[in-house]
Amino acid sequence: MDRNVGPEDRVVRIVVGLALGAIVYLGYLEGTAAIVAGVVGAYLVITGLVVRDPLYKMVGLDTSVHEQPYSTTDDRAGF
Repeated sequence: MDRNVGPEDRVVRIVVGLALGAIVYLGYLEGTAAIVAGVVGAYLVITGLVVRDPLYKMVGLDTSVHEQPYSTTDDRAGF
């Protein structure tokens, strides 16, 4: 599976996932809400660390940076 999570997306996923984990750990949520927040937080951290998201793959999204073909100054100037 190719990478499909970009650098900005990766940072946001990890930060939000850790924040959700901290909220659950500190006990701000209880019951079903805590379970859902914990699962979502774990999913975000894991997909942020492995740089792959199966949901993005199913939907066809790709936020990763792809290498652009090299161009010289002459090509950009139209010569």
